[in-house]
Amino acid sequence: MSRPALAILGVVVTTAIACAPGPAPASRNTAEDVAAINALATREMEAFSANDTAAIETIVAPDVIAMPPGEPAIQGRAALVKWAEAIGEQFTVSGAYTSTEVMVAGDWAVQRFTGRLTLTPKAGGSAMSETIKGIHVLQRQADDTWRITQDVWNADQPPPPAAAGSR
Repeated sequence: MSRPALAILGVVVTTAIACAPGPAPASRNTAEDVAAINALATREMEAFSANDTAAIETIVAPDVIAMPPGEPAIQGRAALVKWAEAIGEQFTVSGAYTSTEVMVAGDWAVQRFTGRLTLTPKAGGSAMSETIKGIHVLQRQADDTWRITQDVWNADQPPPPAAAGSR
C-alpha cells in the first residue's frame, strides 16, 4: 500500500473510532426510577400542603423554574420557596396527585400528572377547589436522587370571574 493510501486509511480509521458511540450506559431507567419520581411528587404535594418550605428545598433543583397558572415564571429555589411561603400565609392548602405517567431517559425524566388542589382562604371565605394537570421535568442528581427542574401546571377550568384579571 502506498504512503498516501496508508495516511488516508489512518485518517478514516481514526475518524471512525472517534465518532463511534461509547459503550451503552447501564440501564437505570427502572421501575425504581419511576417509583422514586412518584414518591418525590407525593412529597412535593405534601410539603406544599403543609407549607413545609424546608422540604420543598429538598425536592427541587437550585435552578428550578416553576410556572404556576396566571402568574409569571418563578426562577430559582429561593424564589420558589418565597412564593410557597406567600401562598401558605394566605391559604390553607390541600392537594393530591390523582394520576401520573413517568418517562425516563437516562438522567432526565418527564412526569405528566393530574391532581386535585383546594385552597381555603385563611382570612375567611369559600374554599377554591380545582382539578390540575401539569408536567415535571426532573434530573437525576450526583447522589442518584431526583430533583424537579421544571414545574408547569394549570387548571382544567378558568378562574372564577371575580378572580379573573385580579392577578
